Amino acid sequence: MPPINFTLNENALISKLLYQPLFNVLILLYAYIPGNDMGLAIIALTLIIRAILYPSYLNMLKSQRALKEIQPQIDHIRELHKTDQTKQSQGLMQVYKDNKISPFSSCLPMILQLIILWALYRVFAFGLTPDSLSFVYDWLPHAPTTINNIFLAWTGVSWLTVDLAQPNIYLAVIAGLSQLWQGWYMKKFQAIPKEGGGMMKLLTTQMIYLFPVITVFIAMSLPSALALYWIATTVFTVFQQYVAMRSPSTVPQRIIEHHEEPRN
Repeated sequence: MPPINFTLNENALISKLLYQPLFNVLILLYAYIPGNDMGLAIIALTLIIRAILYPSYLNMLKSQRALKEIQPQIDHIRELHKTDQTKQSQGLMQVYKDNKISPFSSCLPMILQLIILWALYRVFAFGLTPDSLSFVYDWLPHAPTTINNIFLAWTGVSWLTVDLAQPNIYLAVIAGLSQLWQGWYMKKFQAIPKEGGGMMKLLTTQMIYLFPVITVFIAMSLPSALALYWIATTVFTVFQQYVAMRSPSTVPQRIIEHHEEPRN
């Protein structure tokens, strides 16, 4: 696939609000990390972004876990009022209210992550060139005059080095495998309804395998800086998921055990 060519408009609002700040943080990390390794700067930037997004992401994970834990109660309400959609909706809303769960709580974190991912795509797609240094803030300390795109050049091992401005099949495959790892880990925390659960399990399993394949093909056609970012963010995300899912449940056990009818 031929490389995708873009042009940046320095006066564009989207560049000033998203692209330029992220690019300057990346350049600042690049300037201060020993060895001026752009790959290490990308990993450090990923860690910073994951740390900033963690509070909202933690709320999303807790909601997912809570939804799984109250799934028996949800199934009970749907079975009890299967012929009355109004009562079913009221009952489900009461269950959500009793457990302080918003079924839409995952929307905002996902939107924020997509916006940042899009901005980082622009940074890595055409931000690793000498021309991109024109977007560096004038007040940025120790701003570099050139960019070295070779990841792990300081190791002196040629087969370990990667040109982050070019596609790399090895990083693309690792990005796909990391996506597969995350999918399998999160599968056990997904809420599966009793009715139609078999079909949902099938679709979930298909997505677990399909997304990594898509990730590999996309990463093979774009600068490997994006693949490195995807690997780093997946690893950090799985770690955050592990920490969040090991925390004590906040769902009252009586609701799970007794399946009470919703209050009118």
